[in-house]
Amino acid sequence: MEFLGPDRRARRRRADQFPTSAPLRRLADENETASGPLAVLREYDRTHDINLVDTLRAWLDTFGDIPAAASLVHIHVNTFRYRLKKLAGIAGIDLDDPETRFSLMLQLRLFYPTAL
Repeated sequence: MEFLGPDRRARRRRADQFPTSAPLRRLADENETASGPLAVLREYDRTHDINLVDTLRAWLDTFGDIPAAASLVHIHVNTFRYRLKKLAGIAGIDLDDPETRFSLMLQLRLFYPTAL
């Protein structure tokens, strides 16, 4: 999302700069855990000592801005692109589908509410 600052230049804001409402957090049952692609990625992260869930969160939080997302997770942009393709393949995620992106953003906020 872009907005014009006082110096009239466009600036980008990450999704986590907007407050997440408490009612959203209450949607998830305390005992409920993520399922589907996020569960697959979390398990892969655990067994392979990599952070694909963080990679996905960074990409979604920066609205697909790869240089900004790579900066959030402190890796080179090419490494970030590689991980993005890898996580899409591992979890069977279509990152071009807006419904999928929305679902993943919602699940990340419900089950993994801590920001990067």
